[in-house]
Amino acid sequence: MPTKKSAPKKRVPVKKTTRKKVKPVEKISIQRPSAIPLVLYRRIAISFVVIVAAALASVLYLSTMQAVIIVDSTQSPITAELVLHTREVPVSDGQIKAQIFERTIGKTKSFVPSAEGAEEVVGTATGKVTIHSTASFNQPLVKTTRLLTGDGKLFRLSSGVTVPAGGSVEAGVYADVDGKEGDIGPTRFSIPGLSEVRQKLIYAESSDAFVGGVSTISVVSEDELENAAKVVEQELVDEAQQVMKAEMDQEFSGESLSIEVTQKEFSIKPNTQADKFDVTMTLKIGAVYYDRAAAENIAVRKLYEGLGKGQAFTNVLSDEMKVEVQQFSQSTGRAVIHVSLSGQTITSKTSAALGVSRFVGMTEEEVRQLLLQEEVAESVDVEFFPFWVRRVPRLKDHIYIEIR
Repeated sequence: MPTKKSAPKKRVPVKKTTRKKVKPVEKISIQRPSAIPLVLYRRIAISFVVIVAAALASVLYLSTMQAVIIVDSTQSPITAELVLHTREVPVSDGQIKAQIFERTIGKTKSFVPSAEGAEEVVGTATGKVTIHSTASFNQPLVKTTRLLTGDGKLFRLSSGVTVPAGGSVEAGVYADVDGKEGDIGPTRFSIPGLSEVRQKLIYAESSDAFVGGVSTISVVSEDELENAAKVVEQELVDEAQQVMKAEMDQEFSGESLSIEVTQKEFSIKPNTQADKFDVTMTLKIGAVYYDRAAAENIAVRKLYEGLGKGQAFTNVLSDEMKVEVQQFSQSTGRAVIHVSLSGQTITSKTSAALGVSRFVGMTEEEVRQLLLQEEVAESVDVEFFPFWVRRVPRLKDHIYIEIR
């Protein structure tokens, strides 16, 4: 087997190179900036916090500051006047249900004068006695026969009488002396003109007081006569009302009377002395019994119609509503009545006088003087928040009005 011959390797000449020496590069020094002091950072941070805090405080201040204006509003009266018609069955607005009565009634009443202007008048006391007898014979007693009380007061018979045997008789007597000594109470009398034996059998007794020794007579003034007439008038009205209410076929909450005095007479003239006097009076009375609630509702509506802009009611004086009969007829069952209803108003928050824009930038005293001069309020207080605020803020929604 033939053997491979290997080819002879050629040598390639290698050129030698010489390495040049490299000079070392000089080091370039870079200068770093100097470090910012820590205190500067601290100042910047503090300044930022202060600015933020100030801004926050300003926002809080503006958002929380407020003024509350408290007004004691001036009250003003308001009155509604209207005329209503009554019907047994109302058919339209301005009509109310009612029932009508007419009566004529009179009386005479006696009065004792008051003590004003009174004078004492000395007179003779008089009275009555019953003369008793246990004797078996009749005993005649002449006029002026003496009767003596136990304490020595002397009286005389006004007329002669005969006392029957075993019986009794009444007789009038009078005091022997004028004056208050004759005014005595019930007592027993002896008859000193009889013998001692007969005095034991015949005696007198009184059961009522003797009067007239001293009496009081008053000077009746014209005012006293008129006051007495008012008493009689009220009694007549009360009596008539009792009769008319008993005849009503239903109850009504309202009542209005028309009273005409057709007779008024006195038994004496004014400034006359008298121990009593009489008053005679006759009245013609018309009574309208009506639905008060319905009348009030109509009057309240009328009252609201007269309410001005920027006003509000504090109260309606319903209990003081006045109703006066102008015309009435029982035959037709109709009447015309005049109604008057009053109320009290105050300035409301909707009033232009209490518009918040008016008070912007004002002090408490300026607000007070403005409202007092315009007679909007009787007194004014202003409450600020925070406490150091002294003027009404310029933000209108931070101004509040309270009325009390």
